[in-house]
Parts: sequence; C-alpha cells; structure tokens
Amino acid sequence: MVELKLTDYKADKHPDWCPGCGDFGILSALQMALFELRLDLSQTVVFSGIGCSAKTPHYLNVYGVHTLHGRVLPVAQGAKLANPHLAVVAVGGDGD
Repeated sequence: MVELKLTDYKADKHPDWCPGCGDFGILSALQMALFELRLDLSQTVVFSGIGCSAKTPHYLNVYGVHTLHGRVLPVAQGAKLANPHLAVVAVGGDGD
C-alpha cells in the first residue's frame, strides 16, 4: 500500500474564490479529513450542488460530480447505495 501525503488530496488547480471566503477553510478541512481518514483517491467521490461550493470537487484529487440545484444529497445518497464501498462526500451551501 502506498503511503499518501496531504498534498496527494489536493488538485493542481488553485481555488478562485473571493479573498476571505469561508470556502477556503472548508476546503482545507475537507482535505485534512480525507488525509486523516487515509481514503483511497480512486474510491472517493465528492458531490457538489450550485454556487461557489460547487467548485469544491475541482480542487480535490478525487472524483467529483456537479449536480443540479437542490439535488446534491439525493445524488450522493444514490451513489453510496449503488456502491457501498465508495467514500462519498456531499458539499452544499449558498443555494443548495
């Protein structure tokens, strides 16, 4: 098994949120949680809805799915039911 580093969970793309946005802190906490849980990058999916939080999967080195307005939780739940081995994260806010 390969030992993962915190940087392995970070995508090469830099966040373009507004300076001072709380999403920076949420992204950092999510990256740290994924790292501390040692989740397999190929078995982790982050789902997002609309608004600024929708960009979150773009900044993580895991699979990401952008869903429709108000549908992030049902879509994430469906993915987990379809494949219980996946680590599923749903990110929402500012419009979801």
